Amino acid sequence: SLNLAFDVTDQFLIRFGAAKVMARPQLQNLSPGGTVNTAARTVTTGNPLLDPFSAKTYDLSFEWYFAPEALLSFAVFYKDIDSYIQTLRENRPFDTTGLPLTLLPPGQDGSTAYDITSPVNTEGGPLKGFEISYQQPFSFLPGPLSHTGVVLNYTYVESEIAYQLSATSALSTTADLVNLSPTAYNATLYYEDDRFSARVSAAYRDDYLQTVPGRNSSAAVGATNLNDVEGKKSTLNVDASASFKVTDKLTLTAEGLNLTDEFNDQYVSSTADRASVYHRTGRQFFLGFRYNF
Repeated sequence: SLNLAFDVTDQFLIRFGAAKVMARPQLQNLSPGGTVNTAARTVTTGNPLLDPFSAKTYDLSFEWYFAPEALLSFAVFYKDIDSYIQTLRENRPFDTTGLPLTLLPPGQDGSTAYDITSPVNTEGGPLKGFEISYQQPFSFLPGPLSHTGVVLNYTYVESEIAYQLSATSALSTTADLVNLSPTAYNATLYYEDDRFSARVSAAYRDDYLQTVPGRNSSAAVGATNLNDVEGKKSTLNVDASASFKVTDKLTLTAEGLNLTDEFNDQYVSSTADRASVYHRTGRQFFLGFRYNF
């Protein structure tokens, strides 16, 4: 790896980083064993032949520390993923798993179709984007406003990852990296003095993919009315918290979570957009205290 930092001035800094990185697969993904549910006809197995994650990464950032505790920064990044591990789920005969047929109950044989989930290696692909960050305490403002401040962050990412469509063929497709939103931002407004503190935070993330290909799919991404992907819809979560120091030992606290009443909205198919999961937890509020003995 290579990391460089150049102090242009006392307040302005340029950083550059380049690295070749690797990460071992999770232990459960390397296990040769698995679980079989003959009633639901599902099999989940590991893969002891998995190669590790590997990638080449490049980062360039410009940081301006224009006031005490204040920062304005812009960063660009590029990552070339050479080896990636995806979870592949497909419907195929039980005897293709290599597991003993003695596991099957009466009425089933090696040709019985099972939903089989296992990790496999793919070629990966490129990932690039940029990030903008701004934070500043407003200590230059008059009166109580001098105790306020803000923290902002915006990230944009483009990715094009290769995914296998079948463990028994060379068919593949390309899509965004799973669990990564193309656009995301965070914003926090806070107040803090010797006795009282409060903050409101908003976090937005764009739609993102959870599984490629989708359940029981043999189609490329974008194919009409087929389960090419599984994903989750965008969310905007707002949380708030406050604390008041009654004495040196006693502090009262209050917290509100999911004030925008967001819900978990998951879908199957990038074109048909069929509902898969719709889960609503609602807003949550907490009151408490902290006492130091």
